[in-house]
Amino acid sequence: MSTPAPPVVDAHLHLWDRSRLDYPWMAEIPQLPQTSLPEEIPSSTTGAVVIEAGARTDQTTAEVEWLTELSHRFPAISGLVAAVDLTDPHLGEGLAKLGENPLVVGVRDNLEGRPLGDLELQSSPAAPVLRDGIITVLEAGLTFDICVRSAQLPELSRFLVSIVEARGSAAGLVIDHLGKPLPDGRISGREGWAQSMRKLASLPGLHVKFSGLPGQITGPVDVARAHELVRDFLEMIEVFGAQSTMLGTDHPVSTLAHDLTASEWMDAANSEFRKRLTAAEATAVSGGTATDFYGLRNRS
Repeated sequence: MSTPAPPVVDAHLHLWDRSRLDYPWMAEIPQLPQTSLPEEIPSSTTGAVVIEAGARTDQTTAEVEWLTELSHRFPAISGLVAAVDLTDPHLGEGLAKLGENPLVVGVRDNLEGRPLGDLELQSSPAAPVLRDGIITVLEAGLTFDICVRSAQLPELSRFLVSIVEARGSAAGLVIDHLGKPLPDGRISGREGWAQSMRKLASLPGLHVKFSGLPGQITGPVDVARAHELVRDFLEMIEVFGAQSTMLGTDHPVSTLAHDLTASEWMDAANSEFRKRLTAAEATAVSGGTATDFYGLRNRS
């Protein structure tokens, strides 16, 4: 009997239809397409985790309903990370409702939009509320995606230490896009970014996404540049470990908006992984880690 092929999971995919829902932030990026639909998921991808796409705050429930309906017709949609407001006094009730939907595997409140200092527990009134909100998410049995800018990483490290102190680990938390190491499209300030990421990697249970790198480049990214980006940041797989690192496209923000297809990014990443990682490591990063982290095998 043949051994089934290992999963290839896109751990960070965005789907949207701008004629159906409003996404205010997209007005600032005219190169983004009008739609991002399941038909664009590469055939080589066995599963995809759809991440909320910044729909207008009063439309987040409608976004979940639309994506759930799509998942019934497109089995490659394996899980959904829905939008929440960590400061909502009714957060627990909202999480309970989301938890009734088998597609929902996690949630996100996009922290990169917050000013520097907002995660400093000693000085920011918002920080304790945000921390308690994340703990509420984890206690509800959902994961939490952390999207921050590289400049926020030092305060994020201190912020997450407090969660580890409260819960014993950072299990259920994942940092999107390698902590955004390319704020101006170049590898600048790399030493500080790498130091922060190494400190974060020491937190037990914390995961990271190998995603979003082309989206941090100004202008087009060709296939050769995609390969170069993967090689430039492969060290993070060693830092976090393959069992804590998952591959994502950030399609179409980091793909079509930069003249790159989702298939080209996935092929570039998986090609470099096969050259430079063990077979077990490559299998984990390309799909095994995301499957385990989001509990995709358990989805009914």
